[in-house]
Amino acid sequence: MNGEQEGRTAFPTAHLVAPDAAIRAEVLAVLRRAGVTSVPEPHGSPDTVVVTAVAAVSEALVACPPQPWSGPRRTLVIADRFSPTDVARVLRSGILVMLRFTDATPSRLAAALQAARDGEVRLPHEVLVGVLGGAGTPDPAGTSRVAGRSPLTPRQTRVLALMAEGQDNATIARSLLCSNHTVKNVIYDMMGRLQVRNRAHAVACGVAAGLI
Repeated sequence: MNGEQEGRTAFPTAHLVAPDAAIRAEVLAVLRRAGVTSVPEPHGSPDTVVVTAVAAVSEALVACPPQPWSGPRRTLVIADRFSPTDVARVLRSGILVMLRFTDATPSRLAAALQAARDGEVRLPHEVLVGVLGGAGTPDPAGTSRVAGRSPLTPRQTRVLALMAEGQDNATIARSLLCSNHTVKNVIYDMMGRLQVRNRAHAVACGVAAGLI
């Protein structure tokens, strides 16, 4: 365990960004019930997560301006409407945690805050399925920019795309005409290059970075 992890509190603090007054009041009430402290500044502590509460996920990048992809951002987006195209844009900005208002119970909100602080991925299942279905595919210009500096080999990119389709290692091995052992090695190296923890995290980061 490193020094940063040792110094972390049980729950992150939250800096709330909510242009709508009614939405702001609703989210503040849930934060209080979850025992989460709200702070006035977003960058006061590595434990502070920016909570962006908006009606539609497309509004998140207005309330919380995008930045070039450089890894996960300590930001949680809470919204009602999730267009696959807009979700892909938000993912590419480095925001990897999203939550529906209907799911924003105190316990789920606290878990989402911890995921955002720790650089993990947490998306509603149907939202991720919608993005991977193709409607949220990155635009060609954005993809070409990322492709020039892709951290993955062509084979790793192909494996990542097959993972995004839900294929297991055995199916991937048959598709690539190689052994299960080879697929495991490719996935292991790919996860190291992407610095991700599991397959779902790899897929979300691949979508975010325009790799698939």
